[in-house]
Amino acid sequence: MYNNLILEMVKKGYKLKDIPCVLANSLDCSKKIIKNKLQNTEEFTFLEAIKINEQIFNNEMNLKYLFSNKHSSRTTYYNSVADKNLNLFSKWWI
Repeated sequence: MYNNLILEMVKKGYKLKDIPCVLANSLDCSKKIIKNKLQNTEEFTFLEAIKINEQIFNNEMNLKYLFSNKHSSRTTYYNSVADKNLNLFSKWWI
């Protein structure tokens, strides 16, 4: 449940349904692996976190913030954004 990572990707214009594919392409792995990582079944490695920050955020984001598993006050905002996107929640999103 990397809410901050997903929130920041939505802010950059990515659609919820596209996020696993975008991350899979960035890390050169399958969408299934990414979905497992987003569900906390598996973890992102430090090198994967760096690569995501480089390729998607141009090294402008704090890794500790992006990959925090804590819920923040922004979760409500994120849920609102997701609801407006025609309920694009999938099983990998909580």
